[in-house]
Amino acid sequence: MTLLRQAGDYPNRSVVEYATVEVRIPNELLPSNLQHTDQAGETPITLSVSPSGRLTNKTLYLNSVELTEQFAAHLANLFDSRTYAGHYELRVRVRTTTKTTTATKGKGEHSARVAEVLASAD
Repeated sequence: MTLLRQAGDYPNRSVVEYATVEVRIPNELLPSNLQHTDQAGETPITLSVSPSGRLTNKTLYLNSVELTEQFAAHLANLFDSRTYAGHYELRVRVRTTTKTTTATKGKGEHSARVAEVLASAD
């Protein structure tokens, strides 16, 4: 597994690279606590997921693209039993941030929790 770049690997020492999963779902199909009241029902909304697979507005920080792709495949199976089955789009993204402490801590915690979820799903 190839790990993404840490703080200090870029010329700007406060930049951290992380992988994440984004989910685009029509606003009307979202759980009520995540719906955007100012958006039309069919407007696609981009959210993230928690390490356990729940939709959230908080960023998921993972330390490798391979782990993120495995998690996205797991999410596709999980989402097929939900009300928005067939009406969502999963995207694996690699991003950078200058929130060094948040991203570094998140990458360690989230990656370990996602690995546990994937191991228990097998």
